[in-house]
Amino acid sequence: MNRSVKVSLPEANIQGEKYLYSCLPVFLCVFIFTPWRPVQFVCLFFILLIMGSRLYSEYLCRSLRVTRRDTEIRGFRYEWIDVELVVENHGRLPAFMLAVNDSPGMLSVFRDNKSLGTLGGHRSRLLKWQGYGAYRGVFTLGPARLRGADPLGLFPFTLRAKETCRLFVYPALGYVRLKPPGGIPLGVLLSGNPFHEDLTRRRSIREYSGGDELRRINWKVSARMTTDDSFVLMVNEYEASLSYPLVVFLNADPAEYPPKNREFHLERVIEAAAGLCTMASRERQALGIILHTSPFEADGEIAPAAVTHIPILERLAALQRRQIDKDEDNSKSRGSVAALVEKAKSLPFGTRLVYAGPSLEDENIRLIEGIKKSQITLEYLMIDKSPLPHAKRRHQIKEGGYEIL
Repeated sequence: MNRSVKVSLPEANIQGEKYLYSCLPVFLCVFIFTPWRPVQFVCLFFILLIMGSRLYSEYLCRSLRVTRRDTEIRGFRYEWIDVELVVENHGRLPAFMLAVNDSPGMLSVFRDNKSLGTLGGHRSRLLKWQGYGAYRGVFTLGPARLRGADPLGLFPFTLRAKETCRLFVYPALGYVRLKPPGGIPLGVLLSGNPFHEDLTRRRSIREYSGGDELRRINWKVSARMTTDDSFVLMVNEYEASLSYPLVVFLNADPAEYPPKNREFHLERVIEAAAGLCTMASRERQALGIILHTSPFEADGEIAPAAVTHIPILERLAALQRRQIDKDEDNSKSRGSVAALVEKAKSLPFGTRLVYAGPSLEDENIRLIEGIKKSQITLEYLMIDKSPLPHAKRRHQIKEGGYEIL
């Protein structure tokens, strides 16, 4: 989460102008034209009271600030998300009857996100509230509003903070565990076999021993370790790993899903893709994703380079369901198959390609299986229960629960 240090002047709206435009002129006229000093004293008292309350509210509007601790917040669906606000009083006068509330956006707030109280001069207070991420997506929280008044409550005011916060609600967190087919690991995995050392991943340095290769010698470190009395050779040690990138092809075209429970099945497949990427990232595996959202088009491709899954989760959070016509039906044409075959041509050698989406017909399965000629391993994550006798390494996605498969 990114910490925000930006402080800007809020938009102020002071109410209670009726006391200035109606009561104040009356008291002023009575004070000027009446000959009785007790009445003048009372009128002068109310004039000063109204003017002082007005100046007090104006002073508080210039002294109070509402800032956010985070400019971006991330969380998973079906989880509580914490939001923090800081209310600061930069003036010397205390602020009474303060009420701070934040706009929750699409978050479901079951706990009140308001704070009432008094804030002294040169003081600050942290306001925390929680929201429930019921929907996946990218939302905006705020702006926050601060309500207060002078000690007598004659001139209430409302401050509207300019800063907002972007909220990423990732797909629901699910558990996925796929066994490597045929002994091929999923992505970049650590290995105990020294023959699998990766020369691009240096782990440590040790002294030279008999049998070490000359290419392992670190000459710069050896020169620093050498003295007039001794000559020491230092060699590099590398991480033992195997590299087989993981790429998830997510079929997010709603027209290819059966009409029954279409939206629910599509969301479940997105959760399966997110769970698979999360599993790969925990094991330090290079991963990527290809999103197919419309016929014969793959959108939002992320190459299998980084081991972090944050960019993928952000892309999945921002993925919006495409609106389809009532007569539109791509279940037979399967534009996702054509996109999958086309994108597979540019994948590196040994890639483990996982298809996530609805079931495919036998002819489409045979077309996809031709990708194996490029030494690419194929697997399928299916949401519906159509029989696929020609599809090997097929996994059934559960329609609910923490476990995806």
